[in-house]
Amino acid sequence: MLAGADLRELDLAGADLHAATLFEANLGWGSLEGANLEGADLRRCSLEGCNLAGARLDGAQMEWANLRHANLRRSSLRQVSLRCGILESADLREADLEGAYLERAILRDADLTGAIFRGASLVEADFRWAQYQGAEFADTDLTRALM
Repeated sequence: MLAGADLRELDLAGADLHAATLFEANLGWGSLEGANLEGADLRRCSLEGCNLAGARLDGAQMEWANLRHANLRRSSLRQVSLRCGILESADLREADLEGAYLERAILRDADLTGAIFRGASLVEADFRWAQYQGAEFADTDLTRALM
């Protein structure tokens, strides 16, 4: 159990943390590049500046997670729950967020170029100043989203 652990700046690239409990852990400025975090509990986790490029986060619980300046390029975040998540200035280029829950998430100034949001819930999400050229929003709920 790694809940609340201070794991700042650690290199966990390629780690298998499938279904791990990392509630309120601090993983800021580390590397989880290519890691398996499917179904992990990352609620209220700090992932600020973390390299999550190519990571698999499908079905992860990430409510209130801090992902400011995180690199999520080409990551798989299908069915992830990121309600109230902070993704300000994050790199989500070509990320797959199909069916994700991002209600009230903050994505200001994020790079969403080519990201897939098909079937996602983005109710009241804040996309101001974000770049979303080529992003796919088919069947997405953007009710009261700020764009």
